Amino acid sequence: MHPNMAVKTWVVVRTFNRKEMEVSTFLHQNGLPHFIPMTYHEKVMSAGEKPKKVLVPVIHNYIFLEKTMDAVQLRSKLSECRVPVHLMCDKDKQRITEIRDSDMVEFRLLCDPDYARTPSDFLDAEEAEALPGKEVEIVHGPFTGLHGKLHKKNQKYWFVKTVGGVSVMLRISRWYCKVLDK
Repeated sequence: MHPNMAVKTWVVVRTFNRKEMEVSTFLHQNGLPHFIPMTYHEKVMSAGEKPKKVLVPVIHNYIFLEKTMDAVQLRSKLSECRVPVHLMCDKDKQRITEIRDSDMVEFRLLCDPDYARTPSDFLDAEEAEALPGKEVEIVHGPFTGLHGKLHKKNQKYWFVKTVGGVSVMLRISRWYCKVLDK
């Protein structure tokens, strides 16, 4: 990589509950690339109509934003949003939490609502950290190469990937995973 080329990173934007789509509209209008994990939900449109599948946010009040400017510029641009938002920071509130692009690629793949796969679930990073399990790499199937934790619950195995304070759990066969030596 060229020394002057910046490595692409992402940040987490938090907002009020159920305001993420309004913030998304603002980000889109300002040309700021972002990602909201979505899932399909059946919604009854009116009496007698067949329910329609609509995309809705999986996790309320979280938006993943590609960091395309420095922290001062980013905060300034976000202050223009009519819905209050703030950037997730480390525990000391000194630095904005940054996510490597490679981790976001994996996370987005696991969150794809159009991918027909086994059940998945979302939880916060503290819950995921508390789950027992070993660090693994998926070695077979469409998620080959992804790294995360393998957790056993009710005699079933779950692959857990945590990014920016949010974790996605995906049902997987343990035979698809290789334990990593740490």
